[in-house]
Amino acid sequence: MTSRSNVRRRAATAVAAYLAIVFMVAFMLRLGDMRLPETVGGLLGAFQGRGMLQGVRFGHVEAAANVLFFVPLGLLLPLAFAPRSPIAGWFCAVALSIGIEVVQHFLLDGRVGSVRDVICNALGAASGVLLTQAAVLARARRTRGTIQSM
Repeated sequence: MTSRSNVRRRAATAVAAYLAIVFMVAFMLRLGDMRLPETVGGLLGAFQGRGMLQGVRFGHVEAAANVLFFVPLGLLLPLAFAPRSPIAGWFCAVALSIGIEVVQHFLLDGRVGSVRDVICNALGAASGVLLTQAAVLARARRTRGTIQSM
């Protein structure tokens, strides 16, 4: 088995595992029941009381979490399924995000679909794709440099 197919197989396994986490968070966890907004609000209040994180609200933290939540998919999808066209991995992540938000909006009580979440998820996935592309290009340069020096 070649190194490239080994990477692709491992990335596909990691995508499957991460998708299980995404579906659990998106469809099963009820973050309001976990008092997450109150906890984050309390932490922000404590920091702001010390002069830090002025102007940061719960919505900012939630948006940042949505960005970070999709970075791993942006990293892994191009490696697993679209090595020649990394943008296809990004489209898959965005389609997944849209699907999650539609299901949350129309089918889950107590959950709200959000265009902002889709935008944040898309930014996270794009960040992951760019990081993957940077790593792939750096590796290709190193490999070419090694071959040329022989």
